[in-house]
Amino acid sequence: MTALLADADFRRVWLVGGLTGALRWLELLAVGVYVLEQTGSPAMVALMTVVRLAPMFLCGLPLGAMADRYDRRTLLLLCLLVLTLISAVLGALAATGAITLWQIAIGAFLNGIFFASDYPIRRIMSAEIAGVDRLSRSMALESATNNATRMLGPALGGFLLETLGLEGVYLLGTVLYLVSTVLVLRLAYRSTGLAGKARNILSTLREGWQFVRSRRVIIGALMVTVVVNFWGFAYITMVPVIGERVLGLSAFPIGVLMSIEGLGALVGALLVGPFSKPHAYTRIYLTSSFVYLASVLGFALSGRFPLSLVLNLICGIGLAGFSVMQATILFLVARPEVRSRVMGVLTVAIGAGPLGMLHLGWLADWLGAPAAVQIMAAEGLIALALTTLIWPELWRATSLAPTLADEGSAP
Repeated sequence: MTALLADADFRRVWLVGGLTGALRWLELLAVGVYVLEQTGSPAMVALMTVVRLAPMFLCGLPLGAMADRYDRRTLLLLCLLVLTLISAVLGALAATGAITLWQIAIGAFLNGIFFASDYPIRRIMSAEIAGVDRLSRSMALESATNNATRMLGPALGGFLLETLGLEGVYLLGTVLYLVSTVLVLRLAYRSTGLAGKARNILSTLREGWQFVRSRRVIIGALMVTVVVNFWGFAYITMVPVIGERVLGLSAFPIGVLMSIEGLGALVGALLVGPFSKPHAYTRIYLTSSFVYLASVLGFALSGRFPLSLVLNLICGIGLAGFSVMQATILFLVARPEVRSRVMGVLTVAIGAGPLGMLHLGWLADWLGAPAAVQIMAAEGLIALALTTLIWPELWRATSLAPTLADEGSAP
């Protein structure tokens, strides 16, 4: 991985992912706690997270088509400039005491559009810079960095909210988005494998969807993504609620509880990337998904802070294998000219998360947060088992080498 970081372009794209990823989790925790303090409603906390993640489902396909038609560096630069402005405006509103929940929601939605672009734009950039031969290391480093931000971001978010208030959270966002913009300006990268610009967006989308439908491995991997995001990942919206109402924690310990999952995922990603073999990628993907959902169920059943920390740590380890293999499998199977569109479809599958959060928020208001997470995790384990039966090739040792041979060369 040190060789990857020695590449100036890869290092800059990686740093952008790290900085913006930290802000994502920092803001998720800070806004969740702030909204709970203002409204006292778990459903409102879940709804605010849904607003932030909704663009994953709504914008993934068009963003993927755009990233296959236009220069990805330019698209990433535009996104970062907009985010810098949004964070500055929200910080000013919070500092003057004029900020409202609907303004926070608008900022969260616009912020979500940027994160919907991460797979089809920034991650494709990092994978193309790394090349196929170093792909698993690249994806592992991406996952490890993302999970490091999951570890540090929430704890920092809780600390900033307690010490500087919401305006401190948005001020830090303004600075780090501006730094990321400067990093992208210094990139020498230019997109490869771009689709013909003469075709319209609808034709580009249709071509990408036809490719996805022709590969059972892609469809199966996408279904696993839907299951984990809908029934598993939604639990994160209830961590502040369970932390405060069941475990009796304040904002900073709640941030630590969320961060420990990131620690497990960081360690898991550093182990999965260098030591996994291509023929085992899909099996690692499935096994990690089962571990993650089972640990979520255990967390919901736990009523003690130390045990909850351990279970969230195991959640992170399962999440590492899931996230590293998810992007790696799809990148390997997709041809260069359709990769951003395939990643756009992946973004839509990830966008199932907000729907799961709505379901979880409704259950939490009806039955309470612990019972709601228990039900969701159990449903997810059943859905994942059914997915394994329908797409058994995901469990078999599957070599992706023929796909690489068909491409002829690395991107």
